[in-house]
Amino acid sequence: MQASLRLRVLVPTLAFVLLAPLLFAHAPAEAGGKPIVIFPIDSKPYGKSYGDWSAEWWKWAYSVPVDQSPLFDETGAHAGSGQSGPVWFLAGVFNVTGTVTRSANVPSGKALFFPIINVEWDNLCPPQDPPLDEAALLAIVNENLDMVSELLCEVDGQSIPDVFAYRVTSDDFSVTFPDNNIFQLFGCSHVTPGTYPGFVSGGYYIMLPPLPTGAHNIHFRGSVGDPPFFTLDITYRLNVGNQPAGGGGPILASVRPNPLNPAAVLEYRTPKDGPVRISVYDVSGRLIRVLVNQPFLAAGRHDVEIDGRDGLGRKLASGIYVYRVEAAGALTSGRFTILK
Repeated sequence: MQASLRLRVLVPTLAFVLLAPLLFAHAPAEAGGKPIVIFPIDSKPYGKSYGDWSAEWWKWAYSVPVDQSPLFDETGAHAGSGQSGPVWFLAGVFNVTGTVTRSANVPSGKALFFPIINVEWDNLCPPQDPPLDEAALLAIVNENLDMVSELLCEVDGQSIPDVFAYRVTSDDFSVTFPDNNIFQLFGCSHVTPGTYPGFVSGGYYIMLPPLPTGAHNIHFRGSVGDPPFFTLDITYRLNVGNQPAGGGGPILASVRPNPLNPAAVLEYRTPKDGPVRISVYDVSGRLIRVLVNQPFLAAGRHDVEIDGRDGLGRKLASGIYVYRVEAAGALTSGRFTILK
């Protein structure tokens, strides 16, 4: 079903000019917490409506080659790919589980725009013959959005109420694809680099004004169907305006292939010379294995094998596991999957 290629729960951003505080809506917070500040659904942050920003989100998501794409990023290493302007996009993930936790740096002064669940439809992949007009494309988008059964969004532990009120659709828009693009990965080899018209999108989106400097957590989840047949569960651990402790930039890390087949390589780039420790945990937080424990490692790119075994050499069961990379005072983490 084409919808399976179009549904996303992502975390992205783009933009233009900050609006007056009167444009912000204050969502009621939990007891003892501060209210969450968001742009109202009927506002035009940075000169664009939510529907316009939903189109910008897809233009951004499709503009990045697969090997740098935030949609396939398990750690946050590619969170900055293709980002520009005063708005920063967050993204969902293409993996087996639909679940990911990312750590990422966001420059100060950037608004955040992201879909909890979104849908895009077009005439390009697979090719529609005859092509569907805008009304027909929008009808398909809305049919898919009508099946959304669960939405949740939390900012620093505070829930945004009535997320179902943040549903929008876009007008027809064009997309510029690079080489090694997502549509080529999906088997549409005819989508060579260039600009193509005839795209329509819709979804449930949130736009946050710039967050204060420091650490923030954003968690969103959406499901389609009752019972759900498609779920995205995304967590961002954001560091706004600051470099991680220890300086020198963030740690970049990724596991390939993911899921393991039957082993994988964890590639990581350390920001400066110093000690490095890499550990693997199960989803309950139990330590499974220490992969690297070096008192000194030079800054730069390194790799270590993940062979699907615990510290005693026993094969690990199928499931989701978490890796944690600590280097010279900086920290990042991500997930990988073992399938048998």
